[in-house]
Amino acid sequence: MTRIEDVPTSTMKAFPHVFDDPQSIPKSVDPFTITAASGFMPTILPATTLPEVFAPLSSIMDRLPVRKADGTPGLLATYELGDVVHAELPDLTDEIDKIVTPDGKPDLYTLTAIFRDYSFLASSYLLEPCWKSWNTNPDQGYGLGRDRLPHSIAGPMYKSAQILDLPPFLSYAASYALFNYALADTSKGYDYSNLRLIRGFEHGLDPDSSEAGFILTHVYMVKETGSLVDGVVRILNAVEQGADRATVNDAYRTILAGMTKIEECMEDMWKNSKPGDYISFRVFIFGITSQSMFPNGVVYEGIEDNQPLNFRGESGANDSIVSLSSYQLKMILANLFLTLPLIDPTTGSSLPDSHA
Repeated sequence: MTRIEDVPTSTMKAFPHVFDDPQSIPKSVDPFTITAASGFMPTILPATTLPEVFAPLSSIMDRLPVRKADGTPGLLATYELGDVVHAELPDLTDEIDKIVTPDGKPDLYTLTAIFRDYSFLASSYLLEPCWKSWNTNPDQGYGLGRDRLPHSIAGPMYKSAQILDLPPFLSYAASYALFNYALADTSKGYDYSNLRLIRGFEHGLDPDSSEAGFILTHVYMVKETGSLVDGVVRILNAVEQGADRATVNDAYRTILAGMTKIEECMEDMWKNSKPGDYISFRVFIFGITSQSMFPNGVVYEGIEDNQPLNFRGESGANDSIVSLSSYQLKMILANLFLTLPLIDPTTGSSLPDSHA
Protein backbone atom coordinates (compact mmCIF):
# COMPACT_ATOMS: atom_id res chain seq x y z
CA MET A 1 0.00 0.00 0.00
CA THR A 2 1.37 3.44 -0.95
CA ARG A 3 1.86 5.76 2.02
CA ILE A 4 0.71 9.35 1.68
CA GLU A 5 4.23 10.61 2.45
CA ASP A 6 5.59 8.61 -0.50
CA VAL A 7 3.39 10.35 -3.06
CA PRO A 8 5.00 13.48 -4.61
CA THR A 9 3.20 16.70 -3.69
CA SER A 10 4.16 20.37 -3.83
CA THR A 11 4.84 20.26 -0.08
CA MET A 12 7.13 17.25 -0.39
CA LYS A 13 9.02 18.97 -3.20
CA ALA A 14 9.49 22.09 -1.06
CA PHE A 15 10.53 20.04 2.00
CA PRO A 16 12.14 16.89 0.57
CA HIS A 17 13.62 15.76 3.90
CA VAL A 18 10.45 16.13 5.96
CA PHE A 19 9.91 12.38 6.42
CA ASP A 20 13.61 11.44 6.41
CA ASP A 21 15.53 10.13 9.39
CA PRO A 22 17.21 13.29 10.79
CA GLN A 23 20.40 11.32 11.41
CA SER A 24 20.68 10.61 7.68
CA ILE A 25 20.86 14.29 6.70
CA PRO A 26 24.47 15.30 5.91
CA LYS A 27 26.25 18.10 7.75
CA SER A 28 26.41 20.10 4.52
CA VAL A 29 22.63 20.58 4.82
CA ASP A 30 21.12 23.18 7.17
CA PRO A 31 21.05 21.57 10.66
CA PHE A 32 17.62 23.13 11.14
CA THR A 33 16.15 21.29 8.17
CA ILE A 34 12.58 20.49 9.17
CA THR A 35 11.59 16.86 9.63
CA ALA A 36 8.56 15.19 11.17
CA ALA A 37 10.87 13.54 13.69
CA SER A 38 12.90 16.57 14.82
CA GLY A 39 10.35 19.33 14.19
CA PHE A 40 12.03 22.71 14.58
CA MET A 41 14.93 21.28 16.59
CA PRO A 42 18.34 20.65 15.01
CA THR A 43 18.45 17.37 13.13
CA ILE A 44 21.29 16.18 15.38
CA LEU A 45 22.58 17.30 18.77
CA PRO A 46 24.42 20.65 18.61
CA ALA A 47 28.21 20.51 18.59
CA THR A 48 29.71 21.26 22.00
CA THR A 49 33.27 21.75 20.76
CA LEU A 50 34.81 23.66 17.85
CA PRO A 51 37.65 22.73 15.47
CA GLU A 52 41.09 23.07 17.07
CA VAL A 53 41.95 26.23 15.14
CA PHE A 54 39.23 28.01 17.13
CA ALA A 55 40.80 27.05 20.49
CA PRO A 56 41.45 30.72 21.42
CA LEU A 57 37.72 31.44 20.99
CA SER A 58 36.76 28.36 23.00
CA SER A 59 39.15 29.34 25.78
CA ILE A 60 37.55 32.76 26.12
CA MET A 61 34.04 31.29 25.93
CA ASP A 62 34.81 28.82 28.72
CA ARG A 63 35.96 31.71 30.93
CA LEU A 64 33.25 34.17 29.85
CA PRO A 65 30.20 33.55 32.12
CA VAL A 66 29.64 35.47 35.33
CA ARG A 67 29.84 32.05 36.99
CA LYS A 68 31.88 29.45 35.14
CA ALA A 69 31.11 25.74 34.94
CA ASP A 70 33.32 25.09 37.98
CA GLY A 71 31.43 27.69 40.02
CA THR A 72 34.21 30.28 40.08
CA PRO A 73 33.83 33.87 38.79
CA GLY A 74 34.36 34.36 35.07
CA LEU A 75 35.40 37.30 32.92
CA LEU A 76 31.99 38.99 33.02
CA ALA A 77 32.04 38.83 36.82
CA THR A 78 35.25 40.85 36.94
CA TYR A 79 34.46 43.00 33.89
CA GLU A 80 37.64 41.82 32.15
CA LEU A 81 36.15 40.35 28.98
CA GLY A 82 36.93 43.32 26.75
CA ASP A 83 40.60 43.38 27.74
CA VAL A 84 40.94 39.63 27.25
CA VAL A 85 39.37 39.81 23.78
CA HIS A 86 41.82 42.51 22.76
CA ALA A 87 44.79 40.59 24.17
CA GLU A 88 44.00 37.00 23.24
CA LEU A 89 41.58 36.64 20.34
CA PRO A 90 43.21 36.32 16.91
CA ASP A 91 41.33 37.19 13.73
CA LEU A 92 40.20 33.81 12.38
CA THR A 93 37.99 35.15 9.60
CA ASP A 94 39.98 33.32 6.92
CA GLU A 95 39.37 29.99 8.68
CA ILE A 96 35.62 30.13 8.09
CA ASP A 97 35.80 29.13 4.42
CA LYS A 98 37.90 26.11 5.40
CA ILE A 99 35.07 24.56 7.41
CA VAL A 100 33.91 22.01 4.86
CA THR A 101 32.66 18.43 4.74
CA PRO A 102 34.78 15.66 3.13
CA ASP A 103 33.07 16.31 -0.23
CA GLY A 104 34.12 19.97 -0.13
CA LYS A 105 30.76 21.55 0.73
CA PRO A 106 30.38 24.08 3.57
CA ASP A 107 29.91 22.22 6.85
CA LEU A 108 26.78 24.06 7.96
CA TYR A 109 26.54 22.03 11.16
CA THR A 110 29.99 23.05 12.40
CA LEU A 111 29.59 26.60 11.08
CA THR A 112 26.43 26.96 13.16
CA ALA A 113 28.37 26.04 16.31
CA ILE A 114 31.08 28.55 15.39
CA PHE A 115 28.42 31.20 14.74
CA ARG A 116 26.81 30.40 18.11
CA ASP A 117 30.03 31.01 20.02
CA TYR A 118 30.98 34.18 18.16
CA SER A 119 27.49 35.64 18.55
CA PHE A 120 27.53 34.87 22.30
CA LEU A 121 30.90 36.59 22.51
CA ALA A 122 29.69 39.58 20.47
CA SER A 123 26.71 40.21 22.75
CA SER A 124 28.88 39.78 25.84
CA TYR A 125 31.52 42.17 24.53
CA LEU A 126 29.05 44.85 23.45
CA LEU A 127 26.93 44.67 26.61
CA GLU A 128 29.66 44.15 29.23
CA PRO A 129 29.66 47.88 30.15
CA CYS A 130 25.87 47.71 30.59
CA TRP A 131 26.24 44.69 32.85
CA LYS A 132 28.81 46.57 34.93
CA SER A 133 26.58 49.64 35.13
CA TRP A 134 23.59 47.54 36.18
CA ASN A 135 25.56 45.84 38.95
CA THR A 136 27.60 48.74 40.29
CA ASN A 137 25.02 51.53 40.05
CA PRO A 138 21.57 50.19 39.16
CA ASP A 139 19.98 53.61 39.63
CA GLN A 140 21.70 54.83 36.48
CA GLY A 141 20.30 51.93 34.45
CA TYR A 142 22.28 50.17 31.76
CA GLY A 143 24.32 53.11 30.55
CA LEU A 144 25.96 52.76 27.14
CA GLY A 145 27.29 49.63 25.49
CA ARG A 146 30.39 49.42 23.34
CA ASP A 147 29.69 50.82 19.90
CA ARG A 148 32.52 49.09 18.02
CA LEU A 149 32.93 45.35 17.57
CA PRO A 150 36.53 44.25 16.88
CA HIS A 151 37.11 42.49 13.57
CA SER A 152 38.39 39.47 15.49
CA ILE A 153 34.74 38.92 16.50
CA ALA A 154 32.88 40.70 13.73
CA GLY A 155 34.75 39.13 10.81
CA PRO A 156 34.22 35.42 11.56
CA MET A 157 30.69 36.00 12.83
CA TYR A 158 29.72 38.01 9.76
CA LYS A 159 31.24 35.51 7.32
CA SER A 160 29.64 32.48 8.97
CA ALA A 161 26.31 34.34 9.13
CA GLN A 162 26.51 35.01 5.39
CA ILE A 163 27.02 31.31 4.67
CA LEU A 164 24.17 30.38 7.03
CA ASP A 165 21.99 33.22 5.67
CA LEU A 166 21.43 34.72 9.12
CA PRO A 167 21.85 38.23 10.54
CA PRO A 168 25.28 38.51 12.19
CA PHE A 169 23.93 38.74 15.73
CA LEU A 170 22.70 36.48 18.52
CA SER A 171 19.65 34.55 17.30
CA TYR A 172 17.06 32.39 19.03
CA ALA A 173 17.50 29.19 17.03
CA ALA A 174 21.10 29.17 15.79
CA SER A 175 22.67 30.70 18.91
CA TYR A 176 20.83 31.30 22.14
CA ALA A 177 18.49 28.35 22.54
CA LEU A 178 18.02 25.62 19.96
CA PHE A 179 21.70 25.14 19.07
CA ASN A 180 22.83 25.70 22.64
CA TYR A 181 21.87 22.56 24.51
CA ALA A 182 23.44 19.20 25.31
CA LEU A 183 22.27 16.01 27.00
CA ALA A 184 24.04 15.19 30.27
CA ASP A 185 23.47 11.49 29.54
CA THR A 186 22.58 10.61 25.95
CA SER A 187 20.91 7.40 27.10
CA LYS A 188 18.32 9.41 29.07
CA GLY A 189 17.04 11.45 26.14
CA TYR A 190 15.16 14.73 26.43
CA ASP A 191 13.93 14.53 30.00
CA TYR A 192 14.15 18.10 31.32
CA SER A 193 16.54 17.13 34.13
CA ASN A 194 18.93 15.78 31.48
CA LEU A 195 19.22 19.05 29.52
CA ARG A 196 22.26 21.30 29.85
CA LEU A 197 23.40 24.57 28.27
CA ILE A 198 26.55 24.72 26.17
CA ARG A 199 27.01 28.48 26.58
CA GLY A 200 25.64 30.94 29.11
CA PHE A 201 26.06 34.57 30.08
CA GLU A 202 25.38 34.70 33.80
CA HIS A 203 24.75 31.46 35.73
CA GLY A 204 23.47 29.42 32.80
CA LEU A 205 26.00 26.60 33.09
CA ASP A 206 24.32 25.68 36.38
CA PRO A 207 21.29 23.65 35.22
CA ASP A 208 19.32 24.81 38.26
CA SER A 209 19.80 28.52 37.48
CA SER A 210 17.04 30.73 36.17
CA GLU A 211 19.05 31.51 33.05
CA ALA A 212 19.35 27.81 32.23
CA GLY A 213 15.70 27.27 33.08
CA PHE A 214 14.58 30.08 30.80
CA ILE A 215 16.49 28.76 27.79
CA LEU A 216 16.04 25.04 28.39
CA THR A 217 12.29 25.34 28.87
CA HIS A 218 12.14 26.64 25.30
CA VAL A 219 14.20 23.65 24.18
CA TYR A 220 11.92 21.35 26.17
CA MET A 221 8.90 22.80 24.36
CA VAL A 222 10.38 22.71 20.87
CA LYS A 223 11.36 19.05 21.20
CA GLU A 224 7.63 18.31 20.82
CA THR A 225 7.24 20.13 17.49
CA GLY A 226 7.69 17.05 15.33
CA SER A 227 3.99 16.33 15.79
CA LEU A 228 3.09 19.79 14.47
CA VAL A 229 5.22 19.36 11.36
CA ASP A 230 3.94 15.84 10.80
CA GLY A 231 0.30 16.88 11.13
CA VAL A 232 0.55 20.01 8.98
CA VAL A 233 2.38 18.23 6.16
CA ARG A 234 -0.12 15.38 6.18
CA ILE A 235 -3.00 17.85 5.98
CA LEU A 236 -1.44 19.69 3.04
CA ASN A 237 -0.66 16.42 1.28
CA ALA A 238 -4.15 15.07 1.92
CA VAL A 239 -5.85 18.19 0.57
CA GLU A 240 -3.68 18.22 -2.54
CA GLN A 241 -4.34 14.54 -3.17
CA GLY A 242 -8.05 14.74 -2.44
CA ALA A 243 -7.88 12.34 0.51
CA ASP A 244 -10.93 11.73 2.67
CA ARG A 245 -11.89 13.89 5.64
CA ALA A 246 -10.91 11.18 8.11
CA THR A 247 -7.28 11.49 7.00
CA VAL A 248 -7.34 15.24 7.61
CA ASN A 249 -9.06 14.85 10.98
CA ASP A 250 -6.45 12.32 12.07
CA ALA A 251 -3.66 14.77 11.17
CA TYR A 252 -5.36 17.51 13.20
CA ARG A 253 -5.45 15.13 16.16
CA THR A 254 -1.69 14.72 15.77
CA ILE A 255 -1.28 18.51 15.90
CA LEU A 256 -3.54 18.78 18.95
CA ALA A 257 -1.58 16.10 20.79
CA GLY A 258 1.65 17.94 20.03
CA MET A 259 0.30 21.32 21.14
CA THR A 260 -0.99 19.76 24.35
CA LYS A 261 2.50 18.48 25.17
CA ILE A 262 4.06 21.84 24.29
CA GLU A 263 1.63 23.61 26.62
CA GLU A 264 2.48 21.17 29.42
CA CYS A 265 6.18 21.91 28.95
CA MET A 266 5.55 25.67 28.87
CA GLU A 267 3.65 25.54 32.17
CA ASP A 268 6.94 24.70 33.90
CA MET A 269 8.63 27.95 32.83
CA TRP A 270 8.26 29.80 36.13
CA LYS A 271 9.20 26.70 38.09
CA ASN A 272 12.41 26.40 36.09
CA SER A 273 13.16 30.13 35.88
CA LYS A 274 12.29 32.63 38.62
CA PRO A 275 10.61 35.74 37.12
CA GLY A 276 12.60 38.04 39.38
CA ASP A 277 15.90 36.74 38.00
CA TYR A 278 15.07 37.48 34.37
CA ILE A 279 15.95 41.16 34.54
CA SER A 280 19.53 40.21 35.43
CA PHE A 281 20.51 37.86 32.60
CA ARG A 282 18.19 39.84 30.30
CA VAL A 283 21.01 42.39 29.98
CA PHE A 284 22.86 40.16 27.52
CA ILE A 285 20.03 39.49 25.07
CA PHE A 286 19.24 43.06 24.11
CA GLY A 287 19.62 43.93 20.46
CA ILE A 288 21.47 46.88 18.98
CA THR A 289 18.48 48.56 17.37
CA SER A 290 16.10 50.99 19.09
CA GLN A 291 17.96 50.61 22.38
CA SER A 292 19.20 53.47 24.56
CA MET A 293 22.49 51.59 25.10
CA PHE A 294 23.27 51.83 21.37
CA PRO A 295 21.90 55.19 20.18
CA ASN A 296 24.02 55.08 17.02
CA GLY A 297 24.07 51.35 16.35
CA VAL A 298 27.33 49.40 16.32
CA VAL A 299 30.26 49.53 13.90
CA TYR A 300 31.48 46.07 12.94
CA GLU A 301 35.13 46.90 12.25
CA GLY A 302 36.05 46.18 8.64
CA ILE A 303 32.47 45.23 7.73
CA GLU A 304 30.12 47.12 5.38
CA ASP A 305 32.45 50.11 5.10
CA ASN A 306 32.37 50.59 8.88
CA GLN A 307 28.82 51.91 8.71
CA PRO A 308 26.84 51.44 11.97
CA LEU A 309 24.65 48.33 11.94
CA ASN A 310 21.45 47.53 13.82
CA PHE A 311 19.96 44.14 14.69
CA ARG A 312 17.08 42.92 16.83
CA GLY A 313 17.83 41.09 20.06
CA GLU A 314 17.15 37.45 20.73
CA SER A 315 13.51 36.59 21.37
CA GLY A 316 11.55 33.43 21.97
CA ALA A 317 8.93 35.11 19.78
CA ASN A 318 11.18 34.04 16.91
CA ASP A 319 10.12 30.46 17.55
CA SER A 320 8.21 28.88 14.69
CA ILE A 321 5.53 27.18 16.81
CA VAL A 322 3.02 30.02 16.83
CA SER A 323 3.83 31.08 13.28
CA LEU A 324 3.16 27.61 11.89
CA SER A 325 -0.03 27.19 13.89
CA SER A 326 -1.41 30.61 13.04
CA TYR A 327 -0.77 30.13 9.31
CA GLN A 328 -2.24 26.64 9.33
CA LEU A 329 -5.35 27.70 11.25
CA LYS A 330 -5.61 31.14 9.59
CA MET A 331 -5.50 32.93 12.94
CA ILE A 332 -5.24 36.73 12.94
CA LEU A 333 -2.83 37.94 15.62
CA ALA A 334 -3.63 41.04 17.65
CA ASN A 335 -1.39 44.02 16.96
CA LEU A 336 0.24 44.12 20.40
CA PHE A 337 3.80 44.68 21.61
CA LEU A 338 4.34 40.97 22.26
CA THR A 339 2.98 39.93 18.86
CA LEU A 340 4.97 42.43 16.80
CA PRO A 341 7.87 40.00 16.25
CA LEU A 342 5.36 37.47 14.91
CA ILE A 343 3.76 39.78 12.37
CA ASP A 344 6.85 41.83 11.48
CA PRO A 345 7.93 40.66 8.02
CA THR A 346 11.61 41.10 8.98
CA THR A 347 11.35 38.53 11.76
CA GLY A 348 11.87 35.64 9.40
CA SER A 349 15.33 36.93 8.57
CA SER A 350 16.57 35.89 12.02
CA LEU A 351 15.32 32.33 11.57
CA PRO A 352 17.15 29.49 9.84
CA ASP A 353 16.18 29.37 6.16
CA SER A 354 14.15 26.22 6.69
CA HIS A 355 12.01 27.95 9.36
CA ALA A 356 11.47 31.32 7.69
